[in-house]
Amino acid sequence: MEARSKSEPCSPRAPCCGRLKSTGGRRRVEALLTLFAALPQGRDWAITLFGSSPLQLGIEPTFTSADVDLYTADQDEAYEELTAAVRRTGLEKEVSTGIYIQVCVPTNFRTNPLWTLRAYTVQVGHVRLTLPHPIDILIAKLSRLEEKDLRAYRLVIEKTGHPTEEEMRRELQASVDLYRPNFDEEAIGDITTNTAILWQELWGKSINVRQEIIAPALEARRKGYEPDLPRVDYKADLRRLSEE
Repeated sequence: MEARSKSEPCSPRAPCCGRLKSTGGRRRVEALLTLFAALPQGRDWAITLFGSSPLQLGIEPTFTSADVDLYTADQDEAYEELTAAVRRTGLEKEVSTGIYIQVCVPTNFRTNPLWTLRAYTVQVGHVRLTLPHPIDILIAKLSRLEEKDLRAYRLVIEKTGHPTEEEMRRELQASVDLYRPNFDEEAIGDITTNTAILWQELWGKSINVRQEIIAPALEARRKGYEPDLPRVDYKADLRRLSEE
């Protein structure tokens, strides 16, 4: 997939403004602009939008979702001010009857570690808004993979022709750490099982996640570490000592 990073002031040609012909799209932009206007003017804000919203803003205005997931890179005072602004504007989930804004933290967006290199950024007043590339939005949906997430995959493929099966395999190899076990306290789905489901749903094929995604990615990483690997197999020595 084409990886391109852009930054430009908000204009009719920007993806956050230029394709919003549906009522849902306009309402989402209006909610965001209302929030931005409520943010304190004394600082420059950096906000990242993820979930389904970037797909609606950049690819298909009719692809709607009630929630708008976003976060600010600063998790201290800026997080509190952002949450307070959402509350003041009546855009939090508890009181909203339509679109609502969910304030998240950066670690909620679990995707390719290099996603910022191909994200789209646009300046809206004193807010620098970042929209991740569609492939990174899709990767982040894989841990959950509900029916609406599958719809997002099909939509992006229908509109752009990407990702292909091979592109998705390479992207997941680059995101291999997502396949590590979760903490017990995390309510996150089984990404390995979901990957197998995705392959069947999109390409009608089975996939061996360990052989086709995890093993090649770890082998490539291992080659990068080779010059720094210890010349003595300390683990083998420890095993022998424990057996004596």
